[in-house]
Amino acid sequence: MSSRTELHSVLASYLVHYSDETARLAPVTAALDAHVTAGLAPVTCSAVVVDRDRRILHTANTASGLPGAAPQDSDRSLLATALRAVHDQTGIPPGDLCLTPQHLRTPIDIAPGPAAADPALGAPVADLRFAFYVAHAPGTKAPWQPAADTTLAELGAKVSDLDGQATPLNASALIYNSRGEYLLHLRDMREGIWAPGCWALLGGGHEPGDHTPEDTIRRELHEEAGITPQKLEAFLDEEVHDADGLTVPVRIYAALWEGDPAQLPLTEGVMLAWVPPATVPRLRLGGETLDLLQRHSRVAAST
Repeated sequence: MSSRTELHSVLASYLVHYSDETARLAPVTAALDAHVTAGLAPVTCSAVVVDRDRRILHTANTASGLPGAAPQDSDRSLLATALRAVHDQTGIPPGDLCLTPQHLRTPIDIAPGPAAADPALGAPVADLRFAFYVAHAPGTKAPWQPAADTTLAELGAKVSDLDGQATPLNASALIYNSRGEYLLHLRDMREGIWAPGCWALLGGGHEPGDHTPEDTIRRELHEEAGITPQKLEAFLDEEVHDADGLTVPVRIYAALWEGDPAQLPLTEGVMLAWVPPATVPRLRLGGETLDLLQRHSRVAAST
């Protein structure tokens, strides 16, 4: 459920990106502080969906022309509210969309609502607008409008940086040594994380400051385990889905490393271990880990 606590966090994250809007959003912050309604956040959440032709998805269901809705108890986050609105109003499922590297889960825009001026109105305090790219060509009859022609003036400059090209935002490393073993990571047995209690590859998601997927994987390997590979090559790209159902493009790297995992400063998960290919199928593995290791093993054997 989307709460006012989450809303304050999202607003703070937004103002880190757009500090020049602090004064413009001061009424929103004040209205949130004055709002006495517990539970669901007093906002609407909209989606700025940009396709490969740099067009923005529109709908006749809202005043802004963007798919949007108020949070419901079933929404796991404010971003999930925007995804639900896209699906309900245009038929496009979350799996046809992905996050943008420019904004990730931070809104591209926050527009003050009627209650920003008077919280007693009971109207939305603000409209949070999340940006998405089209990952797969959607089958929808909803209209698309060139981003340059958008009637929402406040979005004009912000959408100019969105090219609509879905790129890998996550990166994982298939780490091997000269003995043909693979370094696997035993993940924590905790709810809310991907593949809890499973053996998987090291890696993670794009963060501000990462310019390429290679930047992401090098940073993740260093942060998670202090690993600097002797050799790093892109192996293949794949797609997974996150908890909201969004497509997540992932770049898999093959990384040569000859070290001792017992000496590594592991900061996440339970342990790292070298595993011979014959042992891998006997482990509880996360996602497509087995397929990836077997594919790499076949490639390595043929070279």
